[in-house]
Amino acid sequence: MRSKIGKRILSIVMTLCLIVIQSVNVNASNSNQISEEQLGNILKGMDSIVLQLESLGLNDSEINEIFQLSARESEFYSVTQVDTIPFDGNFVMGYPENNSDYDIVTYASYDGNPPETSEVQKQRIQNIYGVALRYFRSDYYEGNSVDGENFGNYLTYLYLSHYIDGPGRAPTANDLPYIISSSDISAYDQFLLSAKLSNWANALAGLGCALYSDIDYISSVNAINTVDQTISENINEITMIKLNGYNTADALNSILPLVKSYIVEHHTTASNDEELTQGTLDYVSSRLEALNFYKDFDENVTKTVISIVATTIISAICGSVSLMGLCVSVIPFFVYGGTGLIQSAILVKLQYSFSWRYAVRTGIYLEI
Repeated sequence: MRSKIGKRILSIVMTLCLIVIQSVNVNASNSNQISEEQLGNILKGMDSIVLQLESLGLNDSEINEIFQLSARESEFYSVTQVDTIPFDGNFVMGYPENNSDYDIVTYASYDGNPPETSEVQKQRIQNIYGVALRYFRSDYYEGNSVDGENFGNYLTYLYLSHYIDGPGRAPTANDLPYIISSSDISAYDQFLLSAKLSNWANALAGLGCALYSDIDYISSVNAINTVDQTISENINEITMIKLNGYNTADALNSILPLVKSYIVEHHTTASNDEELTQGTLDYVSSRLEALNFYKDFDENVTKTVISIVATTIISAICGSVSLMGLCVSVIPFFVYGGTGLIQSAILVKLQYSFSWRYAVRTGIYLEI
């Protein structure tokens, strides 16, 4: 009798040990990785920066160009002063939370379930990052290695499985989207290539790889907040000029593209920020004069606006970190819809293989 009780106790203990080991294996991650909540703050900060620059008149592509530039050595910035502004929990462009837009929706005519806004896209990335942290080191992912590069690829695959890859509709929790089999990986790689989404996928994978490495969250979020606040201060200066009767909106339509293009082209070759700022002012002023711009706009005020805009962009580059460029590449630019014949055919092909890939996922789930 005692022998049977002892064996039963031993069996229970071993079962509990296996459960604990599996739990540790599934949830194990680098202790230095940022959390899902911290990623949310980073994405909100970058969204605030993008919204502010868009309010000036820059488009997504132009903003992306700016943040793909790396800050120069500290000696380069002799005039530009960017003092770190610690993050206090709020960015300039706040917005109300509205989770209704994040629900997975079934479509009568499925279009690939593209995000309607950058805020929806931000929330999607934050959600799948949390899933990735939980399952990357588990048997639910059949990637070929457990490292930063593969974590980035995993993040991309999770986006597809959670928001695009459904049988004629958007995916649901019943589709086991957190399980990525080798069959899913092959199908997704082909889909990304055929749908010409490789650049976006690479950007998301790059973000995932960076997040998997040893990132200093405090310094990163402080850098983002500093750029966010600095842009806001410069926009306020431009707003004050507008209040004095200057037609700022129309002027910026002509000034912004010229300032951006000159800085992007000359940032890496200029001797210092003073030379870059003066070169921008001279170039833009000469181009505006050739366009007879000063017939309708005060020249002195215009030069002040040019200087403020140039300072805004240079300060943004000066205060940026590499993580910011990665975030900008994946938040506002992903627009996918199966509206064209080619895109629809590619999406249908992915859907066609869903049933047997789902069977593979189910097998993985049942085995575990």
